[in-house]
Amino acid sequence: MTPKNIFAGLEPAALWACFSRITEIPRPSGQESAIAEWLANWASTQGFLSRRDTAGNICVYVPASMDSLASRTVALQAHLDMVCVRSDDSTSDPAAGSIRILREGDWIVAPSSTLGADNGIGIAAAMCLAESKATPHGPLELLFTVEEETTFKGADELDPSLIQANVMLNLDHETAGELCVGCAGATWTILRWPAPAQPSPEGWLVVDIVLSGLSGGHSGKDIHKNQLNAIKGMVWLVRRLAKDVPFRLCALEGGDAVNAIPIWAHATISFPPTEAHSFKAALADARSRLASRFSLTDPGLSLSTANIDLQGIKCWSDESRDRLLDLLTAVPSGVVAMEQHAPDMVETSNNLGIVALRDDVVEVHCLSRSSVADAQEETVASIESVAQLAGAEFAIVPPVIGPWRLPSDSALLAIVQATYQDLFRRAPILATIHAGVECGTIQQRIPGLDVLSLGPEIHYLHRPGERVNIPSVVEFYALLCEVVRRLAA
Repeated sequence: MTPKNIFAGLEPAALWACFSRITEIPRPSGQESAIAEWLANWASTQGFLSRRDTAGNICVYVPASMDSLASRTVALQAHLDMVCVRSDDSTSDPAAGSIRILREGDWIVAPSSTLGADNGIGIAAAMCLAESKATPHGPLELLFTVEEETTFKGADELDPSLIQANVMLNLDHETAGELCVGCAGATWTILRWPAPAQPSPEGWLVVDIVLSGLSGGHSGKDIHKNQLNAIKGMVWLVRRLAKDVPFRLCALEGGDAVNAIPIWAHATISFPPTEAHSFKAALADARSRLASRFSLTDPGLSLSTANIDLQGIKCWSDESRDRLLDLLTAVPSGVVAMEQHAPDMVETSNNLGIVALRDDVVEVHCLSRSSVADAQEETVASIESVAQLAGAEFAIVPPVIGPWRLPSDSALLAIVQATYQDLFRRAPILATIHAGVECGTIQQRIPGLDVLSLGPEIHYLHRPGERVNIPSVVEFYALLCEVVRRLAA
């Protein structure tokens, strides 16, 4: 799946070699044991010690280079897991370590799935620097955390004894030319709606409707683009069908990850054969309306149907159907508020990321983000209110991640800013992002830690087509090496 010549001639060669191997290792959130074991074996081969904590994190200890034995210890941090999303027709399966990769000009691309450059490039950069003899450095602690893309478990349950450093470079930023000095907080919520069903009326047709081919994206960084959320689109479509066709709803599901804007959803409905013509006409009208409304943001929108021959399929009553549709309509999804002092930046948002059937329960997963703690709590409270009105159970998946801000007097920030200016003859942008990085959570586990985030240019995160810019990786690695060298001086 990854021809060797894709990375041929790219520098730093060792970084790309590490990344190539990383793309072949399954590492969905919560299943990082294979890559952690691979890193432990790599560390042993290099003569480095490593430790695991009970959360599943691994820290690799790299001795100082001979000319920097008395230097301070520096931690480099990246997360092991990746969002595993693929298009409907993809032969790739990131969750199985199978990713089709192409080189398109200055980009390394996974055309039909996520690539895992988030945060595989960060892992590879830390490994490459540790192996290199070209960069003088003090003792290095390479911290690789688990479940960053879901629960933040690795950061939240980090064993502080793994880290002795008082400065840390997080390698999980995705915009070149920037230093990440702040991020939004996040809360993952689950609504569980009891959905007892009854057999479909005998003789009725059963049809599965699939909405797919949407653009999707990162539930924070792309939330302002007004792309169609597949779950919301399917709910709108089913509600519209109900105006013209008497039917029972048998299933409604969609989305792959709570932190990804859903690119697919499906609904299974049952209706009398006499309504087949009305169904086709209503569906065609709904498709035309959706395609027209989202022609710019979701040009790949596809709506398909398939007849299902299932004896005894169960459906919800009209009352239950309407209650579920009301719940999913009322749950907010998209931008909730923009920053008052920076009106082009998102302050608060919510992503309706997953709807799944678990036996006789419909689970609804949301991820709320905000740079303002009170606004984050308010959004979560609104979702809880929707749950109560619909008769659904409500739960928060811990931990609740608060907003993070790096103090302006950070000594590490001053060093990295000066290094960037000297290397590239321009000042870096100091960015606060509507997404999550582990810096603040790790700081809570290790008080006094000075930490910021940097990285290369990565586009289309958490969606098929994820890509990393090759020249930006060169700049990112050069900056990382020079900062580490100066910290050792």
